[in-house]
Amino acid sequence: MRDEIKETSRSQVRTLIGRENPVREMRHCAMVVAPYRYRNRVVGALGVVGPTRMEYDRAITTVDYVAHLCSRLLSAV
Repeated sequence: MRDEIKETSRSQVRTLIGRENPVREMRHCAMVVAPYRYRNRVVGALGVVGPTRMEYDRAITTVDYVAHLCSRLLSAV
């Protein structure tokens, strides 16, 4: 799971569906993950875990928005 989060730090939003998930017990789920930053350095990731049949466009947009908001709030401190 940690490797997937590290991989996410290179891109904006990462989507893992079913068998793409490295955790065997989570292969019936989907994850939408995005990094958040402090002064242009990735310090964490946040995301949504849900069923493989979810509204991906809504989940991706929401996760991306919240990650950007967290980054902006952290960098303003």
